[in-house]
Amino acid sequence: MKALTRPKTSVVLLLLSGTLIYYFANLQKVLVPGATFNEIQQLFSLDAASVTKLGAVFMFIYAGAQLFVGVLADRYSGAKVIIFGGIAFVIGSIFSACDYSLNILYASRFLTGLGAATIYLSMVKEISLVTGKAMPMYLGIMTLIGYSGAITGAAPFISGVKHFGYQKMMFSAGMATLMIYLIFVICFKKNPAPAVCKDVKLNITTLLSVLKIRHNVMLILTLGLSFGSYFALQSILAKKFLEDFCQLSSKSAGLVMTVTMTIAAVNGFVVASISRVCGNRRRPVMLFCGWGCFTGMLMIFSAVLFNIRSPWLVIAGIVILSFAGNVAPISATFYKETNEPNKFGTVLSVSNFFAYIITAGMGSVSGKLMDLFPCQEINGIYIYSRNSYLLVFAVFLGIGIISGTTSLFLRETYGKNISVK
Repeated sequence: MKALTRPKTSVVLLLLSGTLIYYFANLQKVLVPGATFNEIQQLFSLDAASVTKLGAVFMFIYAGAQLFVGVLADRYSGAKVIIFGGIAFVIGSIFSACDYSLNILYASRFLTGLGAATIYLSMVKEISLVTGKAMPMYLGIMTLIGYSGAITGAAPFISGVKHFGYQKMMFSAGMATLMIYLIFVICFKKNPAPAVCKDVKLNITTLLSVLKIRHNVMLILTLGLSFGSYFALQSILAKKFLEDFCQLSSKSAGLVMTVTMTIAAVNGFVVASISRVCGNRRRPVMLFCGWGCFTGMLMIFSAVLFNIRSPWLVIAGIVILSFAGNVAPISATFYKETNEPNKFGTVLSVSNFFAYIITAGMGSVSGKLMDLFPCQEINGIYIYSRNSYLLVFAVFLGIGIISGTTSLFLRETYGKNISVK
């Protein structure tokens, strides 16, 4: 596909408004049930499995949609995909404010996940068309701004829920998303529509073709297992775990989430800079992605195993996971340098699908594992036991071992397009 010819100002405005939509997509990822676990549990009198199911609904549809978004972006352009996906995202975000019907809340999270799924890959595609070799740095900036949404969804949003209530805060987030989406639509209409790339076909053969390359499989496993397990912890379980096991207050647990999300946001920019300084090496970053996942999970598992209630070992583990989990600028560039140009969006689709299937699966499994052991109920809030969390983090640790192992099979590109098998 040829690069789009757009006026420079229009490019900036389109990418900026798209990045802001990505900010709200990241915000929505961590709000339900991550930042609002206890509030939702109290509103609807739910067990852990039912609460985490809300996160799983979002993540499963988010993951499933990844299989099509990248291919559609390769064929029609990322901007067009965001135009249509943004409609579902806005509707779902606004109706996520529902606090009286669990079925409506499930449906709204489905729509929000479906719409949010169209943002990241589409923005990566748009950025790749206009930034050339500077792509990692621009992706670093995009992820820095985008991940700020997850930062906002931690302590600031938790504080807002305490003061104004669940419904008002969720509705405000939905209306803000609507305004940014309308700005994006206006910017899109001022730019010429790109030609359809008819060489890209939307079928299962196209998706499976990227898995014929062994290097792709190793990279998909390394990135997907590391990010997927980290994000399941961050967006669904970590705040609740810090409150139950480490006995932190909601405010303190939210602050930990804010700090670690900030690290993840900044890290996208940091790894891009490090890679550039080190001669455009990609492999060291991905080795850290895999083994950092293992190290962080080992620290958290050890804290639970030896009943270390002081939060510092757990927090240190989450910090390492935050550094290892977000290496998107490098992984995306790695895919671009080891695949044909018209397969770039497609391989990102498969990669993101796998990562978020891990997130959704771990979120769903975690809730079920937590319910295997008795819990305490205090003022409508369920407090889960050490045994519940020991079982959960044993599974997380196993995932970390696999992620670290697969990272060993990756090849270095030194910033060049290479042929891999």
